[in-house]
Amino acid sequence: MASDDFAMSQSHKHLAFHLVIALVLFPNFLEAQLSWAPAKMMSAEEIAARGVLVPIPIPTKLSNFRYPFLQEDGSVVFIANDHHKPKDQDGRAGIFKFAPNGEVTTITTAGEGLGSSGAKVAGVYALKVEGGRAVFHVMLENEGSGIALWENGKLSLLAATTGSDGFSDFGNPDLSGDIVVFSAKTRHSGQSLYAVNLQGVDRTPVAIVPHGLAIPGQVGLTYQKFADNQFADGKNAVFRAYSDEYTPFQGPGPRYAGVFRVSALEPDAPKKIVDLSTPLPGAPPGATFGDYQESAIPADGTTILVNRSGQLRGIYRASPGGEIECLVDSTTTIPDLFTGPFTYFNKWVCNTPPWVLFLGRAKEYFGLFAINWETRELYLLADSRMVFDGKKIKNAEISNAAKVDDRVALMLEFEDGGSGVYVATFEKGLAMKSSPGSVPIARP
Repeated sequence: MASDDFAMSQSHKHLAFHLVIALVLFPNFLEAQLSWAPAKMMSAEEIAARGVLVPIPIPTKLSNFRYPFLQEDGSVVFIANDHHKPKDQDGRAGIFKFAPNGEVTTITTAGEGLGSSGAKVAGVYALKVEGGRAVFHVMLENEGSGIALWENGKLSLLAATTGSDGFSDFGNPDLSGDIVVFSAKTRHSGQSLYAVNLQGVDRTPVAIVPHGLAIPGQVGLTYQKFADNQFADGKNAVFRAYSDEYTPFQGPGPRYAGVFRVSALEPDAPKKIVDLSTPLPGAPPGATFGDYQESAIPADGTTILVNRSGQLRGIYRASPGGEIECLVDSTTTIPDLFTGPFTYFNKWVCNTPPWVLFLGRAKEYFGLFAINWETRELYLLADSRMVFDGKKIKNAEISNAAKVDDRVALMLEFEDGGSGVYVATFEKGLAMKSSPGSVPIARP
């Protein structure tokens, strides 16, 4: 965890005296300072009273909510339990859809058959919903697993351990337009990156980055391992990969790690977004991106990276043109909300251009924020100071494409162990406008 001290100039101290929040990025690089200031500081009760978060009145038989996705029609699709399933059992019982009229539809639940495959659902996780379709990682009653698709009210398996290819070790899938991407091994090959074209007749998974493919620009190195979460962006895939059989946090780092973009439809060499040699914007000279990114979430050609390099953690935006800017990192502070800098950012980040929603933690504090990278506006949606239905928030979760217009679906977990799904209108939150200043930018 970072423990950098925040140092303000006299002018910033004067602003803070008048209840103006200063978010200062990279105190060692004063020319790159960036700050936010609210027009009015509000208490947690005042923010909550503005109706930032509206609970979804989901029947109480559902619990342990995950992966909420807000749809254009106002409905919310999410994973939940519908019975008392042991907490230590992997996955959740089912996927459900809550309509604006209060109707709850079961998309799938444990015990349901998966099309003509003969397989049955044992549990679900890693959901992605878009355009009336849903893809998810499914556990099967025969102790196998697979990648499942829900479309037009029907379930089918796109790939499974029970198939002729003998898939195994599935990564979590993603969906964008007509493309589904995921990583997996087969009985004939090590881990590869696969794509399924939903416009295709047979919807056969195709290895778009085969195991052992040469890494562009890296002599003698090949793709050996893919991170658990891969992403789709229109007709492309964005993926994190390593040149070694490497597991983050265990043993020495890989010889090579990077984030890449590749066509999901046409034969194409992967194109680097960042790797271990890419300068880290706003960091001390020589600092580069780390060997582990929590997420690399694409949308409309822009990729949001949640990175850890040594003690420095941060969220970065890679533009379609290759420029990389820091949005927030573990030297960023908000003195009137919490003590010291942010210390942690997890994978729950939503990229909906030009907005990024993220969960940031600090000492004895966490908050859910929305930042517009074009206008440099920042909104606080919810934080650990707030009380809802008489309960304090313990944690929160958002999907990677959760925003519709100015609203976002999220899951809140409370200190009593309960959870619920909420819709937030982020422009009702505590608004902060950035002061003029250059944004830390790096170019690969």
